[in-house]
Amino acid sequence: MEVLQMVLLAKSYKPGGRCLAGKLVEYTDKSTVKVGGWVRPVANDGSGHGALTERIYLYEDGSEASILDIVEIPVIRHFPIAGQPENYVVDESKKWKKIGTLNANCIPRITENAPDIWNDTNTQSNIVTAGYDQKGLISQSLYLIKPSNFLITLSNEFNDYEQSYKRKIVASFSYSGRAYRNISVTCPSAKRILTNQYPKEGRDPITIPLRKGDDYVLCMSLSPRFGNDENHYKLVATIFDFDGYLQREYAA
Repeated sequence: MEVLQMVLLAKSYKPGGRCLAGKLVEYTDKSTVKVGGWVRPVANDGSGHGALTERIYLYEDGSEASILDIVEIPVIRHFPIAGQPENYVVDESKKWKKIGTLNANCIPRITENAPDIWNDTNTQSNIVTAGYDQKGLISQSLYLIKPSNFLITLSNEFNDYEQSYKRKIVASFSYSGRAYRNISVTCPSAKRILTNQYPKEGRDPITIPLRKGDDYVLCMSLSPRFGNDENHYKLVATIFDFDGYLQREYAA
């Protein structure tokens, strides 16, 4: 068994539970950490991308692992899959251990300077095709970026498959000279803070900026292949503001 020491930067919703992810950390002294590469712990279900249930990410005292926690996570092995090279299978027989907390004001200092966010020119800006992945163009499926022109769109439209109205939240923004649109937001804090702002059933979508304009950092994630076309979908897994208010007051 191996233990990974990491800071959690995502705890987003996914079918069957949560998707947790973060960066490896190393303490250089008692209060200073060095941040490394990305890790995504996954359930031991054989798929390589299994959702984590609450039971898995509870600490020994019964509290839940939270974003910005620095944790020790017992893992069985590295399990990279198509489009998600950072995945590690969790040892579900062992408890996670919290060993510290990263200050929220550190987030802007560990953003990445990616040239683009999986810019597959053969499809829409929220999608990555299997062909793009097969060319070896996905070196990582997680990024921490500073966007501009950041807007949120809330809708409440009828879903034919589920035969009911369904609330949806998507983001649009610019990054490195490119526009990204219709990116699904799976960030629990954002969903909580916006819960009363959706349009009524069947009404037109509402597009709004968040209160702090462009003063946000996004944890971007790429889904496993999904659907008949086996596309990957881009996700806003976490929205960080510069003073930690969202994660402090609206953690979920």
